[in-house]
Order: sequence, then C-alpha cells, then structure tokens
Amino acid sequence: MEKSQLRQVIIDQQESFRKVEELVYRDIDLERYLRGNEIVIISGIRRCGKSSLLKLIAGQLEGVKFYVDFDDIRLSDFEVKNFQDLQDLIIEFYREELDKSGTGQVYYFFDEIQNVPLWERWLNNLYKEGKKVFATGSNSQLLSSEISTFLTGRNKVLKLFPFSFRELLRLKGIEITGEKIESGMLTSSRKAEIFSYFLEYFEKGGFPLVLISGDLELSRGYFEDILNKDVLVRYNIKEVRALKDLVLFLLSNVGRAYSYPTLRKITGIKSLSTIKNYLDYFQNVFLLYQLPRFDYSLKKQKVSSSKIYTIDNSFLKTVAFNFSENKGQRLENLVFVELLRREKELYYHSEKKECDFVLREGMRIKEAIQVSVDLNSPETRKREIEGLIEAMTTYKLDSGLILTFEEDDILDAGGKKIILKPVWKWLLE
Repeated sequence: MEKSQLRQVIIDQQESFRKVEELVYRDIDLERYLRGNEIVIISGIRRCGKSSLLKLIAGQLEGVKFYVDFDDIRLSDFEVKNFQDLQDLIIEFYREELDKSGTGQVYYFFDEIQNVPLWERWLNNLYKEGKKVFATGSNSQLLSSEISTFLTGRNKVLKLFPFSFRELLRLKGIEITGEKIESGMLTSSRKAEIFSYFLEYFEKGGFPLVLISGDLELSRGYFEDILNKDVLVRYNIKEVRALKDLVLFLLSNVGRAYSYPTLRKITGIKSLSTIKNYLDYFQNVFLLYQLPRFDYSLKKQKVSSSKIYTIDNSFLKTVAFNFSENKGQRLENLVFVELLRREKELYYHSEKKECDFVLREGMRIKEAIQVSVDLNSPETRKREIEGLIEAMTTYKLDSGLILTFEEDDILDAGGKKIILKPVWKWLLE
C-alpha cells in the first residue's frame, strides 16, 4: 500500500475517532487495563461496542492517541512495510504535541487487528519499546493462538459482550443497584418501567446500535457479515449450503441437546470432524457456544451430547426459524449469556431429570439454576422442581434457583430451599 494512500485513510480515521459522542459506560473495571504496559486485547463479536470502548478508554488517557481501523476496506492492501509508515505518520501528525510533552507518550488503538499480516509481531515490538497498545479483534481462536505464541505474559484480554441489561438501562438513563431492588425501594411505576425495558432486551438482545435505533433487522445484517466474512471467507468453506443449514438448525434449537450423528443426519454433512470444525468456527467468532453435560468423568463428559446457545437474543428473532414464540428457549439463552458474562464455569445436568445450568467452582458444583417462563402449569412446575432437586441432591446443595418472568417466592422442598426470582431482578444483581 502506498504511503500517500495510507496517510489519507489515517487522517480520516483520526478525525472520526476524536469525534465527540455520547457513549454508554460499560460495567468494566477499566483501571485494571489502564495500569501497566501490557498490550490490552479486546475480543468480542462484531458490533458489540469494541470501537466505542476504545473511545471510552482514550477519554481517560493523556497523551497522543493514534487510531487505526484495520476493518476499513481501504486498508485491504496493507503490508508489513506499512507498519513503519504508521510510525512515520505519528511523528508527522503529532510532532508538536510530542515535543511539547517531552515524554513522547503515544497510545495506540487498533480495531480488528487480526486483519493485517504479522500483527502480533508488530505489537510485540511496540511493547518492547514501552508503548501502550489497545487492540480489538473478532476472532477468539486467532487471537488466543497468536497471543499464546508471541505475547505470553505481555497482554491482558478483555472479553466484551453486547450490552447487559444494566447497560441497557444506563442507555435509557436509568441507574439501578441490586441492593435497591432487594430492599423493595422501587415504586410500582419504576418497576413497570424497568420490566418494559426488560421485555425490549428479551426481544432485541444487547447489540448497542439495535437498541439505540430500535431497528431489530440490523441484527440480521450482523449475522450475515459474521457468517460471510468471519466464517465462510476466513475458513475457506466449500460446503456453503450445508454450513448455513447447520447454523440455522442450531439457532432454531438453542438450549436443546444434540449429538454429532444427529447433526450429520440433519445437515447431510458426512464427516463428523467437519461438523466439529464448523461448531468450533462458530464459537471462534463468538456466534454460538457449546454447553457440555457435567460428569465427574472427563471421558464421559467429552462423549455426552452438548447444548448450543447464541451470544445475542436478537438472532433468535431475526435468523432462527421457529413456528412459535419459544419464550422458554429465549429466556434460557438470555440467562446463559449473562452467566457467560459473569465468567462462570458452566454445564448442564442430566440424569433421570434435567437442570438447565450447574456452576462449577474448583472441584465442586456450587450452584444449580433452572429457567422457566412461569410455573403455572402443574406439569411444568413438577418438571422444573424435580430437575432442580435432583441436581441439588447430586451435588449436595442446600438451595437452588428457578428464574422466571415474574414469579418471586421461596419454596421449601423437603428441607431444601428453592428460590423463585424474576430474571430481570437477577440480571441486575
């Protein structure tokens, strides 16, 4: 790429990065990532707010802030030699500021860094020079593999998700604490307002621009971009139709157990290893996640059927193929994503009965959670409670949690405590 072309792109991007915007602060301890000289890698699905987070970080730093968006199509011809051109442009653009400060402090902000060749070696060089770098990427496998090879001990990884429910409320101008909810200090009108926003979150998910614009159809475009650019092109997929059938089936059946032979039969993909690879690709780009069945035997756990969930509820409305509302599946998916956001080690329980989520800490299962829209049906109530009790008994737990749309109660089940709690309250804890 010619330096003159690169110069114009960088000029345009600096102006865009400095543009003043009203940004929603994320529930992240940024101070942890601002300290030290380590490279900060921000990873997450496309359109979850990584670029905005870079701006939020830049707003807390004093010095020269140099931004490059490598997802810009004008940089598709970027070559290794252009790294030095970027260094030259920093001096060209910011000589006066650097001379004035006398410290030469430059902060680097790079979007979608995985799009350029040998990026990890360049970041390593900047680290050795004492430069502070913040970089985003939309491919977990690429980042993790390259980090482990070249950046071990020199980086911090920040996993970013679409908006949480609390962040959605902040977008709407509402700051709320779990303590305030638990103490019963909310008025009826404020509860109704919060619940209405929960319904919006339940339907539209957490992609920032979807929530800001109210346009749920943006989610379909995000899905197409992720599938085409991050999966089909990057992994050079030949069986395009089969892969699309697979992802559509999985999105339409979130929360349900599957096996590789079942997926082979449904999609017509003959190779089980190919199916496994496709599932890995979906997880690498943060689109789908696999939830394993818990077993104390790792061998049995590996051959058990897994469940699939997606990173955002919007895909269940715009992409998945369903004959009914499937509120139960969508509520379960919402809970899964929140548990992922809270960095829990997750499994599902299945023996004679089933429990949606069991949370492991160290060598023990410490929590069991069922998810149900409501417990109005005697059949549903029996199934959910019995599944939870089996998990509580198996893992020697004194209490369990059932998350519902609106029910709020505590049950005594043979000496074991079962807490019923509305999901919207739990999301704000």
